[in-house]
Amino acid sequence: MHGRVKVRTTAEQEEIKKRERAAKVAQYKADIAIVIQKRKDKIWDDELLLITKRILLSNSDIYTLWNIRRETFENNKWSDKDYKQLLENEMSLTENCLRENPKSYSVWHQRCWVMEQMSEPDWKKELSLCAKCLTIDERNFHCWDYREFIVQKAGISNEEEFEFSTTKILNNFSNYSSWHYRSRILYKMFGTTLEEVPIIDEKYREELDLVMNATFTDPNDSSAWFYQRWLLDRCMTTCRLWRACINKDTAIIVIDNNILIEPVSLSLYVNSEAVDVQWQLYPDEKFAKLQIARFVNPLENLDHAKEVFIKLQETTYELSYSKLESAWIYKDNSSLHKQNSNDEQLNEQLKSYNQLSKMEPNNKWALLTGILLMKKIDFKQFYTDILNNLVALSKVDSLRKNYYKDLRSKLLVEYKLLEIWKGENDLEIQSRIDLSGLDLTKLHNNHYFSLFEEVNLGANQLENSLRQFSTLQRCIKLSLSSNSLTSLKHLPTLHNLEVFSLRNNKLASTEEILNLIKRHKNLKRLDLRDNPVCEKINIVQIQDMNCNLEICLK
Repeated sequence: MHGRVKVRTTAEQEEIKKRERAAKVAQYKADIAIVIQKRKDKIWDDELLLITKRILLSNSDIYTLWNIRRETFENNKWSDKDYKQLLENEMSLTENCLRENPKSYSVWHQRCWVMEQMSEPDWKKELSLCAKCLTIDERNFHCWDYREFIVQKAGISNEEEFEFSTTKILNNFSNYSSWHYRSRILYKMFGTTLEEVPIIDEKYREELDLVMNATFTDPNDSSAWFYQRWLLDRCMTTCRLWRACINKDTAIIVIDNNILIEPVSLSLYVNSEAVDVQWQLYPDEKFAKLQIARFVNPLENLDHAKEVFIKLQETTYELSYSKLESAWIYKDNSSLHKQNSNDEQLNEQLKSYNQLSKMEPNNKWALLTGILLMKKIDFKQFYTDILNNLVALSKVDSLRKNYYKDLRSKLLVEYKLLEIWKGENDLEIQSRIDLSGLDLTKLHNNHYFSLFEEVNLGANQLENSLRQFSTLQRCIKLSLSSNSLTSLKHLPTLHNLEVFSLRNNKLASTEEILNLIKRHKNLKRLDLRDNPVCEKINIVQIQDMNCNLEICLK
């Protein structure tokens, strides 16, 4: 046995590893304790930098330590020479950390900060570093974001970056990050105010051809399909007024926008004089699309006013008086008019994707893109085909069948709303909508329902959508019969509600029914037939709360 290397047993190896881990943990705890104490005592010295560096080389995701290093740089009185050297050392540290963890938010953020502190930053060197990183991992979106930061600082043109993204995409159509980066550059270069397309027509056509080539090259890769979806989705970038209805007692304002960056500025003027109003948001959120004001002092002479207008942000909207509605109203009907100038190209793409679906019947992306194309070309013409595609999608991609049910609900509601809007005249606001028996699972775009007085949502599957009804503040008559409701806990208060049908549900809580009646002071008729709660209701107690309420139990 002499001369042979002794091989440790598994138990011995585990014991050694255990001791090593324990030593590392003890060292880490001791280092962290020193760092926290020094920060507390505001001792910004070299030891603090040394200890945080040691920890970060082992775990670069501890963002608090990067914060402490920045505090050290800012609070100590370094000479210009020493400060310059510290920043260069920090660049080396971040580079070493990125070798171990190239997708660390904290490290990339620290590198941005260091570059901004440098008196003479080498932007070209950083651009070269980004190119190397993206060659190693072209889907590193942290690096793509850092590249965008460097490009802006270095003054690199959008044209150069556009070519860079093209090269990356042509090298690999599966490069999702490059597709995303490309969309941002394109919008900067060729953005348009049209809602139907995100970029100008000529470039839009080119991008449609490029992305179709990519999707046919690898039909099962999702990267190009997501870019295709961006091209086909509506692109609403401005905050605009969609509907307004002002009568002597109430002002109802509906805003239409998908990306409100900040709370809106909203004012009402009658005869050029600002009306003092307090807007209530529905739902009660910072960026709610529905705002309602109930006037403390009614505007008695409103029907004789010379002009009424709304100022939303910096845009002024003139309202028109409607004798039919006895109110001043505003309607934006731009969504009723098609704005596509490339229907021929879109139809060609639709034919191609239909062929792809036949060749690869289990490809969900081709079916989904077909839906988006048909909706964009002519929603009404392809309505039945769109619904058929959704049925096929639920079978092909059964794991996401609930998503397709929600998408179906969204499209059904949009179609019904468009039909109603097209039937209105310029000074009319339709007061009734019937969406019963459609098997809806969600009430999408609920701000569009804010001006309806009668809403029939019976025979659907909206048991999980009660929170979405907060915008039905003008609703007088509402039906939620046959919706498998088991609770009313999340139903918002609807101040104008008079007639409410909850027939044929699974409601069993007397407390919830009493709370409903208590919150709805104007309620005159409540239909609870075919609910378990009917056997528990105390009619005398309800009459004490609201003697004018007619409640149906049988």
